Amino acid sequence: MLWLSLATAVVLSSVLMPLIIQFCHRHQLYDRLNDRKVHSDSKMPRLGGIGIALAFILSIVIIRIFQIDEFHQLYDGYRLWPIIAGASTILLTGLLDDLIDLTAWQKLTLQSAAAIMVMLAGYRFKFLVVPFGSGVWDFGLFSYPLTFLWIVGITNAINLIDGIDGLAGGISGLAALAFALFFMFTSNVLPAEICLALVGSIIGFLIYNLPPAKIFMGDSGSLFLGYVLAIIPLMSQYKGFQGTDIGVLSAATVLSIPIFDTLMAMYRRFRAHQSFFSADRKHLHHQLLDRGFHTSEILLILYSLTVVLAMVSLSMLFIPLSWSFVLNVAMFGAMLLYFLRFSRPDREENMHGPL
Repeated sequence: MLWLSLATAVVLSSVLMPLIIQFCHRHQLYDRLNDRKVHSDSKMPRLGGIGIALAFILSIVIIRIFQIDEFHQLYDGYRLWPIIAGASTILLTGLLDDLIDLTAWQKLTLQSAAAIMVMLAGYRFKFLVVPFGSGVWDFGLFSYPLTFLWIVGITNAINLIDGIDGLAGGISGLAALAFALFFMFTSNVLPAEICLALVGSIIGFLIYNLPPAKIFMGDSGSLFLGYVLAIIPLMSQYKGFQGTDIGVLSAATVLSIPIFDTLMAMYRRFRAHQSFFSADRKHLHHQLLDRGFHTSEILLILYSLTVVLAMVSLSMLFIPLSWSFVLNVAMFGAMLLYFLRFSRPDREENMHGPL
């Protein structure tokens, strides 16, 4: 059933995308150009996120129907309605932004509401497994602000890296696959099915989004993907300590490209005395484009790096915890130094130097 979840989502997504493309052309629902966009096509359909979300939700419903006799066993105490309600709120937020252009504060308010929904239902980063002391570092009340910042941050981070064909979708799909492998190895069936449904929905979209793209996911897609990716790691700690958990460190390692790209964007805008919500053309993929890399080459570089990050994150399953902890910290630190190097003022002035 795990692989049926993946296959169902791929089929649904790949069937829905041509229909959405036709709908967008018929009603002239095209992407709006801004300082962050690199494409010049003024008639690019932008509602691919609707297809991703519908394929994701429908595939889960279909699998649940096939597993009706095992539903209570697979459900295993997880409350799904807060996740569905939160994801629907985020999808609506992105769709409204695609259609009528919400203000940054309106989007942030709705994102905050979606984050609070799942936090109050018990989905939080409650502890960090560490190789010293008692072995578990309890976050206590700090789990609430940490989880809130995580959900809102990842939701927007995926949105910000959606700047070239195939980038946000590819990185999101690889991250979801990494989370799926974790849940499969730890025998958590329901979260694994959710992850694979997300992977399949993204694959169906990428068929039409890899360069040259025929459709963009829009804010409805990037915000939806960011939100679901932020929630999935929280499922590993929903029922308390189970020996091996994804945890905030490993989850952040997998998603460190969008995380640091967003943090560096905030740093640039702070230094330039600009609004954090303003757009610019200095994200990682923009800088690689300015250095002469083609879109396909950038995708290969960043996809490969995401695979390495995923392998480091999943190392907890195969090597001693102490080694895995050090490896994750080291990789996270290396990513921080790399992005700081990219954001130095002298690097911005000389964009054609060596990597």
